[in-house]
Amino acid sequence: MKQRKTGKHLSALLAGSLTAAVCFGALPVIPASAAVLLKAEFETTNDSFTGRGGAAVQWTSDRFYTGECSLFVSGRTAAWQGASRDASSLMKAGQTYEVSAAVLQESGETVSMKFSMQYSAGGTTKYADIALVDAADGEWAMLSNPSFTVPEGATDLSIYVETTESKTDFYVDTVVVKGAPSVIKKGDANGDLSADVADVVYLAKYLITEEESVEAGADMNDDKIINAVDLSLMKNAILFPPPAPEVNISGDWDNYQETASNLKALQGGLLRIGNTARVREKIAKAQAGEPVTIGYIGGSITEGGSSTSPDKCFVNLSGNYFKNTFGTGNNVKFVNAGKAGTSSVVGNMRVDKDIFEKNCDIIFIEFAVNDQGGARFQKSYESLVKKCLMQENEPAVAIITMCKGDLSGNEDWMVKVAENYDLPVISAKGAISKGNINYNAEFGSGDNLHPGNGGHQIMADCIGYYYRQALRSENADETYEIPTTEVFGAEYANNHLVDITTLPNFNAGSWTRGGDGSFNY
Repeated sequence: MKQRKTGKHLSALLAGSLTAAVCFGALPVIPASAAVLLKAEFETTNDSFTGRGGAAVQWTSDRFYTGECSLFVSGRTAAWQGASRDASSLMKAGQTYEVSAAVLQESGETVSMKFSMQYSAGGTTKYADIALVDAADGEWAMLSNPSFTVPEGATDLSIYVETTESKTDFYVDTVVVKGAPSVIKKGDANGDLSADVADVVYLAKYLITEEESVEAGADMNDDKIINAVDLSLMKNAILFPPPAPEVNISGDWDNYQETASNLKALQGGLLRIGNTARVREKIAKAQAGEPVTIGYIGGSITEGGSSTSPDKCFVNLSGNYFKNTFGTGNNVKFVNAGKAGTSSVVGNMRVDKDIFEKNCDIIFIEFAVNDQGGARFQKSYESLVKKCLMQENEPAVAIITMCKGDLSGNEDWMVKVAENYDLPVISAKGAISKGNINYNAEFGSGDNLHPGNGGHQIMADCIGYYYRQALRSENADETYEIPTTEVFGAEYANNHLVDITTLPNFNAGSWTRGGDGSFNY
């Protein structure tokens, strides 16, 4: 009822806003919370910036705008000489970006500083102005353009800081390039990763210039222009949405009788069930005969460490359980992306190729033994979780927390991440404790670290128990929205591992490439 009341009230508001929007015309798409594609702060490195022309560049702690260092540009004999960086891997022709850099000069007078782009088009080298500022002597000034569009057809891009006339030395710090948001959700105008009435109100305000920026998700018809047409389309989509497709689950799971001899272990192993909307949808998809892929990413335990053969690993056991229980033949596949000795720091980098390229519908994350405490691991882990949730195919994500022989691990803080994102937790510690399982005799492999065949089977049984509990009507959720809150920080969710062979104009410097493709110093 409350939603209908809001909708009726909003219709009157939109009538006026729509007229005003038409008068103002089309406005460019400027993401409100765009992904940070580059943030160069020059903390003990030149951050891939090189001297342009005869200029020399070197990081220094003599001056800084943020952090403790900046980039010093010296030896300039012409105004166009300065600090340059390849941007072909960051920016694309026709796309709009927010670009900024802090500059400082100490020539004794005001100097006109300039942020520019060099690019190729039609076989000709061309230049584009990004930002201009008159920098007073001895004071940091900001070169900034909140909406710079790379020219259509531009290739071989580089960005650089120069002056218009002066040949003075200068400092550069905190160079930032923001681009398209990591996730573009259709109908999301305000950047909260949801599409609701608040987005309609926000877009209406944006079109009458009461808001300065808007998410790319407001471009409802994908024409790269946000105008009154998008407002009308958004109004219809949000205020009068089509009915959600029904998730048809086969089987009477409400009356399913568990037959496990140690049911308490399964109950303890399912530490929390979380929101079930996504996993129920994936199970229904498999039951309908559609292809479903389950991905597992983690360390040596996921890889199968200390199981006597791959078919005894919890990945194969639980993957085959899903296939045999919910599949219709060969429509279910599973991917083992376990890699010994790796933590979520590495997992966050390799998940694109190892999991996302396989278009996994369900993703299990297992790093509770290999991770450690502290911000680096906690932020990487949360970033990995959020990155998985943000994928376009909306995968179901589940947390697996393994433990050592003394039941230690990192479950305590990983559960906080699961609680924030309302995700299930499959807990080895919970299964062992609640099921009164003897770790050495029934779970471990003898090294006090990896589970043996028995431990792998117990974890696979817990995953199967999770599926069955998620299908009970009392645990059914119809929708899932990624929360905007974070626990430790998810700023690494936009990080990606780049194939070096795809980078144009790559300069390895003094590093040499070995026969295996790696670089050595």
